[in-house]
Amino acid sequence: MTRVHPRAVLNLLSRTAVIGLGFSLPVWLYLADLHPRIALHRAEYDLRALAAACDQALRTAAASEDVREQLDAGQVMRLNLSLEIGQLPCKSYTALTERLLSEGVSRHALAALNISATSDPSYPDLRAEWKDAEGLDAQLRVASRLFHLAPLPLKEYVRDAKFRLGERLFFEPLLSGQGDRTCATCHVLASATADGAALERRLDVSPEWLLDVPARNVPDLWNRDHNDVSTMLWDGRLQAVAAADQGGLVLPEALSTVGFENLMALQSVRPIVIPAEMLGEPGAANVLAPESRSAPVPEVVLARVASRLFEGDARGQEAESYRVLFRESFGVEAAGEVRPSHVGNALAHYIEITFQSRDTPWDRYLAGDLSALSADQRRGALLFYGIGRCAVCHSGDAFSDFGFHSVGVPDIRQEKDLGRFYATGQAEDRFLFRTPPLRNVTLTAPYFHNGQADTLVEAIWQHLDPYRFARAYEEGGEHLMAPAEIDAISPILASGSRITEEQVGLLISFLEALEDRCAGSAAPPPTPVWRQDR
Repeated sequence: MTRVHPRAVLNLLSRTAVIGLGFSLPVWLYLADLHPRIALHRAEYDLRALAAACDQALRTAAASEDVREQLDAGQVMRLNLSLEIGQLPCKSYTALTERLLSEGVSRHALAALNISATSDPSYPDLRAEWKDAEGLDAQLRVASRLFHLAPLPLKEYVRDAKFRLGERLFFEPLLSGQGDRTCATCHVLASATADGAALERRLDVSPEWLLDVPARNVPDLWNRDHNDVSTMLWDGRLQAVAAADQGGLVLPEALSTVGFENLMALQSVRPIVIPAEMLGEPGAANVLAPESRSAPVPEVVLARVASRLFEGDARGQEAESYRVLFRESFGVEAAGEVRPSHVGNALAHYIEITFQSRDTPWDRYLAGDLSALSADQRRGALLFYGIGRCAVCHSGDAFSDFGFHSVGVPDIRQEKDLGRFYATGQAEDRFLFRTPPLRNVTLTAPYFHNGQADTLVEAIWQHLDPYRFARAYEEGGEHLMAPAEIDAISPILASGSRITEEQVGLLISFLEALEDRCAGSAAPPPTPVWRQDR
């Protein structure tokens, strides 16, 4: 038997080990490189979306720097909060890239993917942005903390005598000179208390009784009792400069504000004494304004309204008669004791109680029901409070700062609407209009002071591109917008926006979450169960 020399065995084993190492090293190197590739592949979906969202936020912040000096302190504060919320994806992007680096993914690979995701200004990867409910909720918690978001505070829904009196008055044609108009004529319940038309339907009266402002879009009545409501009308001619009991209510008509509880009470009686709205043409045929040669005196008109209500009340002493309701509400026994403030306060009380947002998905979400919003509505909310910068002006519980701005809406009428100028007479206030509240905005088309936008999509794009009509021409060849109209455009909009078409849809999804369940119907608004214990 041949003896094997130990050295030969050792040589053989060494050669085998070398050969094995030669084969295994490439495999090992391949497997070592495969792990980072798999990690990057798994995270690419989120990484691209976060990179695009972060880039969009950073570019928005950079563009906003140029306008800070033109904003007031409140707007600057809200802008800073919006930019902070908008950059939340940057934190998520940084955390994800650090994790991938720890798993062996190269910085070169991450940089290449970032460039790919941010090179297209339309940000196609944002369509694949996070839909993880937990992640969206976490970001919305930050937004809620920064903007102090909470469910809308409400008054209790009680049908007391004052409410029932206001309800009767709201639908009472005897408040109009010809007995053919009520508050509900323009504030239609089926249209969420707007009227669905571009411009208000004014009465046909002689030139001397025409209003000194052009016809405008009818505003809705929802949530006008909120403490944030400091102005009414598109130009803010009706405003609260101090508490009502301190004489702080201001209105354009020659009507004493004594006894009126709030702005809504004053606004409730104004149409009754205006010929082009409810009063009609003064003259012998008008029982509320029989004098044709002199301007109607508001107190006299409203005194005649009271007499007309008492005389025309066929129910006499019955429980729901005007006589009984005025007595139970204000302690007055006769028509001669009824003051203008009694009529206004009763109407305002009904409006404030009836048209409150008692049950919306957004308020339910803020109250703790995280299932109340869809993923798209949450993403829309983050856009609204984030890079959309919508909350810079549409702020607070009512989604309005009740300030005055221009978003570049053109006016094709021969008589251009000068907006806030009618209230102040200041040249710098021309073409500025009050920020409209947004609750139930999905039900109150068309939009803007002149009803220029038929849809919410058009209205949002007008904000995103306020100079879209700056170079447009009318049919006669004149510029559609005068230089003063262009100069009036709000600086927060002038900095431009990078919001994408899909993100506009997400914003609308969020606005749908502000819609009250009973808005747009004549059904009574019961307090929902989730609010009853709050």
